[in-house]
Amino acid sequence: MKTAAQHPAKRKREPTQRVKETPLNEADWIDAATDILVKENVRGIRIDALCQKLGVTKGSFYWHFSGRAALLAALLQNWRTRMTTNVIDRLGAQSGDPMFRLRALLALPRRDRSPAFARIEQSIRDWSRRDSQAHDAVRDVDMIRMNYFIDLFEQHGFDPATAKRRAYMAYALLMGDSVLRDTLDPDNADVALDDIMSLLTRKDTIA
Repeated sequence: MKTAAQHPAKRKREPTQRVKETPLNEADWIDAATDILVKENVRGIRIDALCQKLGVTKGSFYWHFSGRAALLAALLQNWRTRMTTNVIDRLGAQSGDPMFRLRALLALPRRDRSPAFARIEQSIRDWSRRDSQAHDAVRDVDMIRMNYFIDLFEQHGFDPATAKRRAYMAYALLMGDSVLRDTLDPDNADVALDDIMSLLTRKDTIA
């Protein structure tokens, strides 16, 4: 029989430090998971790591999600909504002019918060190279965005085939600018955007 001295000392549990006084909601967990995704990768999104980050127990996590897979699905849906469907809805509320909305889309990478959004986008696309669920989500988002561009060009008077080609060019320019803005910056972004709009909307046979 072990004496008291032979029993290993119990480790004292460190107190958790909550990140907010009010109860956490689903968005708090998704934001925390997205932050880990960007700073590490999807493998870093673990329930214990999230609980430590937010200063709560696992019971709080399971109040909102059935498990890690459910959280990852919610993260992808949140990205789809925030960075695609919400953007489309806001543009539609601002103007009915398709070329106003096209220019506003192409200007998105130059907004103050865009670098943070670009890092999320890049992290999810990196994840999608190794995971079918993320790949399907990225493909769905790309199709929604592409179809929106096509619709803008068709509203401007292009036939469907030309609108599709111009839409691909516009989307490629948008995605490329979101990456290149950190290393290459035009002397005047507004002038560069005017030139891009002129090329994309001209009615000759560039595409």
